[in-house]
Amino acid sequence: MSQESDLLCSVIVPVYNGEATILGCLKALSRQTLPIHRFEVIVVDDGSSDGTAAVVGAWIARHGLEKWQVVSQPNAGPAAARNHGAALTKSPLLLFTDADCTPSPGWVETMTAPFLGDDPPAGVMGAYLSQQSAPAARFAQYEFEERYALMARLSRIDLIATYAAAYDRKLFLQFGGFDASFPEANNEDVDFSFRLSKSGARMIFVPEATVTHPHLTTWGSYARTKMKRAYWRMQVYRRYPEKVVVDGYTPPSLKLQLLLGGIGLLGLLVAGGTGQWYGLIPLLLFLVAATPTALFMAARWPSFVLWAVWGIWLRSLAFTVGVVWGLLCPYPFTEADKSERPAVVPVSNE
Repeated sequence: MSQESDLLCSVIVPVYNGEATILGCLKALSRQTLPIHRFEVIVVDDGSSDGTAAVVGAWIARHGLEKWQVVSQPNAGPAAARNHGAALTKSPLLLFTDADCTPSPGWVETMTAPFLGDDPPAGVMGAYLSQQSAPAARFAQYEFEERYALMARLSRIDLIATYAAAYDRKLFLQFGGFDASFPEANNEDVDFSFRLSKSGARMIFVPEATVTHPHLTTWGSYARTKMKRAYWRMQVYRRYPEKVVVDGYTPPSLKLQLLLGGIGLLGLLVAGGTGQWYGLIPLLLFLVAATPTALFMAARWPSFVLWAVWGIWLRSLAFTVGVVWGLLCPYPFTEADKSERPAVVPVSNE
């Protein structure tokens, strides 16, 4: 068997100014349970201004990893970087993770296992782990875990996040990869997932395939991140309006929290300014909507319940700002970018 035909998968890691974090990711990938000759690793340096490419190149050479490489491109965003890496691959499966993630030892093997069965999916998503103690970081991890609990009940999912993603390579290329007109790492993976989902392609969640990731540790940075997430999600919803009401990644209570969080704040201001008790009704409704999430988080750490309520409200307010921003200021995707995105065509992989 040739070295090329022996390859099961290719792991693609986009990186921008990541010399401080990328080696942690690469060391973890070098310690996988899957024999190292069965996969290649392609690091795509997205126009870094630090020494990322040199650091990665030296580390690969020092460890004699012949199937690993670092390639560079002018800064074009992570979607373009991932597509660049995918175009260089030689294996039937593509795996994606981020430069600041540390894959668990069995990550590659667990991510690829479903593709080797009798009913291979089009895509697989893994999960985040974090042991951080800062309240904002812990809240971020718990909200991911609430989403994972929802996804674990589904036989097929409609969203794969690129911190732990795997795709059939032929299908990924058939659908044109990620939309490179997204300028930053924000919802380009959601856009691609919804495109696949609309085609009928089956994607699954494999919670055992984990990567450790450091979440943001301050509430201010958390709120800014959520505001931007909401803005870019609104841009994706313009393309897939059917996902506004229901998708397989967002707990139903979260959308109620989003609706009631801002209204609750206005009601509180009205009640404080006028002394009219009915201004508190939206706030009370918000607390009811927040209860399932707060209880979910309290089950993991009982003393966290007050932080949970605070985090839910802050998230709702940040999302509200992001949604309004997204509605009023649509991102100017170019016509060329739109025309290059392949039409959604029926796909059957069952």
